[in-house]
Amino acid sequence: MTEEGMRLLIIVFALNEEAQLAKTVRGLQAACSPALVAGIVLLLAQNATEGCLRTANAMRSACTAKDSGFSIPVEVVQQPSGDPLDSIKAVLSDGRDASHVLFLPSDYFMESSAIAGLIARAAQDCGTVYKFSRALPGGAFSSEYRAGELLLYRLFCVFIRILFGRGVTDPTFYMMVAPVGKFRPIRFKQASLMFGIEWVFALLRSKTPVVEVPAVTLPLTGPDYRSTNRHRPHYLTVALRARFAPKKSIWDERLVEEHFR
Repeated sequence: MTEEGMRLLIIVFALNEEAQLAKTVRGLQAACSPALVAGIVLLLAQNATEGCLRTANAMRSACTAKDSGFSIPVEVVQQPSGDPLDSIKAVLSDGRDASHVLFLPSDYFMESSAIAGLIARAAQDCGTVYKFSRALPGGAFSSEYRAGELLLYRLFCVFIRILFGRGVTDPTFYMMVAPVGKFRPIRFKQASLMFGIEWVFALLRSKTPVVEVPAVTLPLTGPDYRSTNRHRPHYLTVALRARFAPKKSIWDERLVEEHFR
């Protein structure tokens, strides 16, 4: 499949990143090709701050103005519940012209040009998942990670390669361009943004081709991100389920494409 076959939908998650959200949208608009990107959806959490909601609506209006200079449509969707998956599935099933999807936090702490480069690479090979990795040569973790944390994470990555008989160098970093058909069949159990990590493990179980691209992350600018450390022990539970649970509980066989099995 060639570039003409890709129509990517970028779904940007936001909660309280009022200042960063506008920068994110403008950066994506400036760096990404409208020939490849069908649209940007700003998916706001149910408890998103008023400031975040105002910023999202302002960016939608600014990007749809005739003289805006931006050509990628922007939508704003607010989750009706605390689980983003229902809203994601609704967005992907709502008649939008999208063959691929990319999920990003609104403070995605990477250069917009790197995102555009990943999209361009994926457009040349539309059946393959293209994923960022901070662990590859040429990549880098942000300075918020301590040496001990990185050592434990690298050991975890070795365990994942042994567990699945294949692996990726940065399995919990789920910034990737993937066909929508690789997302819809998954029977997710994580009612949080950890669904992305669950998705990576399901792709490994399904033997889906995954190509990693080096990612250099920038310093985080939002609130206390270190609170996410409490989720890290749960990664092991998610990985073990994805590897050993019956396939019918990992994905819906009725929706699975033949090459996904």
